[in-house]
Order: sequence, then structure tokens, then C-alpha cells
Amino acid sequence: MNKKLFRKGENHRTPGWYLNSGEIELFLTEEGGHHAPVTFKAGKGAPIQPYFISPWQDARPDLSHIPLLQNLRGDFFCLPFGGNPEPVDGEKHPPHGETSASKWTMTAAEQKGDVTFFEFEMETKIRPAKVVKRFEMRKGQPVLYVTHTVSGMDGKMPYGHHAILSMPEAGETMYFSAGKFDYGLTPPNVFADPANLEYQYMASGAEFDSLKAVPTRFKDEPTHDYTVYPSPVGYVDLLAVFKKPGKKPAWAVASYPDRGYLFFSLKNAAELPATTLWVSNSGRYAPPWNGNTRCFAIEETCSCFADGLKTSIGKNALTRKGWKTCGEFSKKNPTVIHHIQGVARIPAGYGKTKSATFSDSAVTFTDKKGNSVTVAVDWKFLMD
Repeated sequence: MNKKLFRKGENHRTPGWYLNSGEIELFLTEEGGHHAPVTFKAGKGAPIQPYFISPWQDARPDLSHIPLLQNLRGDFFCLPFGGNPEPVDGEKHPPHGETSASKWTMTAAEQKGDVTFFEFEMETKIRPAKVVKRFEMRKGQPVLYVTHTVSGMDGKMPYGHHAILSMPEAGETMYFSAGKFDYGLTPPNVFADPANLEYQYMASGAEFDSLKAVPTRFKDEPTHDYTVYPSPVGYVDLLAVFKKPGKKPAWAVASYPDRGYLFFSLKNAAELPATTLWVSNSGRYAPPWNGNTRCFAIEETCSCFADGLKTSIGKNALTRKGWKTCGEFSKKNPTVIHHIQGVARIPAGYGKTKSATFSDSAVTFTDKKGNSVTVAVDWKFLMD
């Protein structure tokens, strides 16, 4: 283990590790394995820090009843993905699983040529398994290559990533695009219940074929454009779009013109068919949210929204449409889940991303006006 590549420390009073490849510095929480802040230093200009950190981190309220909220920030791996409100066959998992709340152990930190990598392990207890988290950082690329390898586990389980970005501030604009998708749906059940001091803008169980026209609960605005942010103030919502597997990665982009960068997510839709968007603009008022949680999450999942284990492994609104909402895990063969997260500096005037074009070792994002940016990335990492 190369101790020059990392150091133990705290960030916002949270213990963890600072990982450093020279071009990317990443803080990973020991409990839950949440990564943020992440500082991308490649290229000219100020470093880019795209991820959200929840506003209660420094206050450290007692959140032991929902442990993942203690360190809520950036991205983390969920197994099983979702709230998991009900036990299944004697298993009662915490929200988003042990992988998002329990302790990880560092097992590797190495630099070989242009590649720097770090590995962490966890032994889950509720349904026994070994999970290995791996980050790769490659010279000249503002990109995180992330894998989670699950071994020693049998049975069905939903899973996914939970990458949380910041909602744009007043006077700023953020544009989101996931390109062409095959199906769109809001959660069939109420997502934000006023009885819990939370409020949703979107209609429940509403199908849509464009993010520019997602059905709402209101007569005066029957649909809302969820490609332009900030979203309506005082509401928290969830929606999902689904893509069929193809020869190239599925992609999603959040561009921040006022900040001069975009964040992108690349995945293999065979592993992660859903892009689930969590849109929070002060829509939850109970602690620890307290009406001041403003974030936007691109959650790449294989799940039935955030409904958890019971709903995702059974028949549900999505499986009835032919969509996979859980993985089939086997002790005989490890399951590897791949994800790419990265950033790129954008030219002045860059707006909403219209397309992503993949070449041998790069992706080019182009907006509706023809402005483009090319990022060096080994996207074939996802497709092997």
C-alpha cells in the first residue's frame, strides 16, 4: 500500500480518507463510503468540486435511526437500494443498505503507470456478502472509474449509485439531459407526504416521454420542465427514466454554465437500467432536512425507484412494463457493477446537452447550439 497516495483525516467532522492521484483529490467517509468533496484539478482554471454535502454535517445531529443520513454527501453505493421499510424473509435492511452506512476498510492504494487506484472492503451482515469498492483515476482524465464487486451472496436485491450534486443558486441555471430514453415514470405511490412535513410537485404514477413535460399535481401548471433548474422551491420529488442496453454507454449530463463546467454520468444500461432523479429544493421540513436541503441527484440504479427490497424483487409497476428492478446474485459468481463519473470545462455559451458521441477513447458532448466539449475517457471500461 502506497501511503503517499492517501491520508486519514476528517472532513466536516466526519472521519475518512483523503485519496490523491495528483489530479483528483477525493474524500471518502469511513462510515458509508460516501465520496465528497471531490476536487478535479486537471486542465486550466479553478478546481471543480461538483458534489453536494448535506448542510447538517458540521452540527453532527444524532441520526443513528437513519445512519446513511449521518454522512450524506456526494455519491455512495446502495445495496439494497431504497428505503427498505419492510422486512423480507427475516431481513431488515437500513435505508440504502449497510454499504451506505457501515464501516469500510481500506485494502489497497497503488499507482501503476498512469493509473492510480484505491480499494475498500466491507462484509455485510444482514445478508452476508463481501463488497469491494474500487476507484481508478487515470492521468489526464477528469474522471472517476468506480466498480463494486459483490461476492458470496445469493438472491435478488436492488442496487445502485446515488450521486448528489448541488441545486443551482439563485440567479444560476443548471441544465439536465439524459438524451433519448425508452420510458419515463414518477413513483406510483406518494413520494413526499405532507404528514411528514414534505411536499411533492410531480403527479404520482405519471408516465412521460420527455423531461420537458413531466406531469404535476397542479392545474395551473399541468406539466413542468425538468431539464432546467432550479426546480420549484418548496418541493422534493423523484422520477426515473429507463434505457435499453446498447453498444455504447447510457449517459446523463448536468451542465452549470455559470460555473463553467458539466458533470457527466456514464453506465451500462444492462447493469443500471434506471436513471432516477432526486430533486430537492427545500421540500422537506422535518429534521435533519429543516427546509434547507437543496440538491439534485443522478441515481443510476437497478431498482423500483427508492421503494426498497420488497417492492423491487417482486412484481411492480416497472416489471409489468418489462424493466428489470433487481439483480440476481449468486455465491458461485461475483457480480461487478461499473460506473463512470466525471467533469469537463465547458465553453462560454454552452447550455443544454443534446448529444453524446463516443470515439475510441473519448466522449464529445454537444449542446443544442452546436457548442461541444470532448473528454478523454475509456468508456469501454463499462461495456466489457
